[in-house]
Amino acid sequence: MTLLTYIVGFITLIMVITAIHEAGHYSVARFFKVTILDFSIGMGKSLKSWKDSSNTEFHIRALPIGGFVRMKGEDESQSSKDSFSSKKYYQKVLILLAGPIANFILAIVLLTGLNLYGNSSLSSLVGYVEENSPSYDAGFQEGDLILEIDSYRVFTRSDAQMALSRRLGETGNINFLMLSDNSQKSLDISIESWLQGEEPSDLLRHLGINIPIKPIVGQVLVDSPADVAGLRANDEIMEINNELVASWSEIKGKINNNLGLPASFKIKREDKIIFLSVSPKFSDESKEWLVGISASNKISPEALIYQRDNPLNALMKASIQTYNVINDSFEFLYKMLTGYVSPKNLGGPVMIGQFAGESLIYGGLYSFILLIGYVSIGLGVINLVPIPILDGGQILILSIERIKGSPISPKILDFTYRFGISAVVLLMIFAFMNDISRIGV
Repeated sequence: MTLLTYIVGFITLIMVITAIHEAGHYSVARFFKVTILDFSIGMGKSLKSWKDSSNTEFHIRALPIGGFVRMKGEDESQSSKDSFSSKKYYQKVLILLAGPIANFILAIVLLTGLNLYGNSSLSSLVGYVEENSPSYDAGFQEGDLILEIDSYRVFTRSDAQMALSRRLGETGNINFLMLSDNSQKSLDISIESWLQGEEPSDLLRHLGINIPIKPIVGQVLVDSPADVAGLRANDEIMEINNELVASWSEIKGKINNNLGLPASFKIKREDKIIFLSVSPKFSDESKEWLVGISASNKISPEALIYQRDNPLNALMKASIQTYNVINDSFEFLYKMLTGYVSPKNLGGPVMIGQFAGESLIYGGLYSFILLIGYVSIGLGVINLVPIPILDGGQILILSIERIKGSPISPKILDFTYRFGISAVVLLMIFAFMNDISRIGV
């Protein structure tokens, strides 16, 4: 069922963003009175086709990867007024830019809708701070709230992750503006070639900053002190030795501070309050007292925020979000090409399918729509890269021809197209191999 969800999610996502991309090219080309010969979603054999009143052939093809719009006079010079080659330079550029711009507009529309709808998100509240971690050494404390990172305003944990991603591979100080005990403080974390060549997933956790987790038991090890004492999964730990427990991270410290003596647990089990005595065992491996329980990973209520905007704020916020993702995407590509970021972070269809499926399974429609928006931005950014056969490469060729005042020779064009196709194929293979390595095949 999960695999099927991944496949359905991937196909839906790719079909939507590809259709919008090609619709951008189609619409602007039609506006400039260019005849469209073929509008295809997918590649390979045509599964479904039809014609409109202008004699354009529309196709749904077998392979749900990519798509194309074929225009009259696109591949060769034609003098007819309805051909692409007969149009002015700026008109050609606008036609080529229309695809990526359509992707960006789609993202803004989707993000605006999500901002209007509202959703609960993880706040930038600091949970357990791991000892001897960069954040611990810098003075971070559980319960602090991250307000800014390097002057970027932060509201959610996702905002914080995005702000931190801008510093990958760099050397210097990451500045945090924090709210602690109703007063602001500035903290710096020193970095040197930060995570250069690595494949990080949770940048905050890498710094030692964990999500605030409710003190609810997830699992109890068989024959452990907790099991013997009668602790069960889903028990909420309210007190240890008559001291309140607000988050899961407090439990370890309270047990170890008891120096191996039996600890009195006050727990809530469904609607009942139960008192248990738990005698911890010392672990030679971890050098600490353990009782044999793990967290349920249920988020503390204070770590969740509900955001919902009015139409104007929703649109402005969506536009800023889209701009930031575009800017960060180009910066990420630059850092990857220059070695600041590992190319292993590049993902392909398997990763997209996995994310799409997981969004549907765990995050519901909201998360899936959000993913469509972000992948749409990614497609727009990739198409602006100046590689022949991509929109950015086509614009580069047109610009060179305009500067030199004559067409580029067919031999050179043929070479550039072959190079472009090879580069894109190799990139897809590399991304696919990264996908395979992630799932351990």
